[in-house]
Amino acid sequence: MASEQPALILEQRVSKHADSELHCHEVSLRLSNDRHHLILSHYTEHYSPQGSQWVEQHHQVPMNEVLHWFAQQAGHNA
Repeated sequence: MASEQPALILEQRVSKHADSELHCHEVSLRLSNDRHHLILSHYTEHYSPQGSQWVEQHHQVPMNEVLHWFAQQAGHNA
């Protein structure tokens, strides 16, 4: 689910283990190309002497639902 919109990187982590394994993890947030959805992406990559694996997941929420939620939260905190 590639997007032309720039991402806000929420978390980025790389860890190396003594047994030569490398683990990469990234969580990012961006708008969809049509700007109607907010997309949360989660990417994990694992390298080892036996090979590599990666998993990429995307969750999207319509922007009108995000804005409605923000408005509700503001009402609760007023």
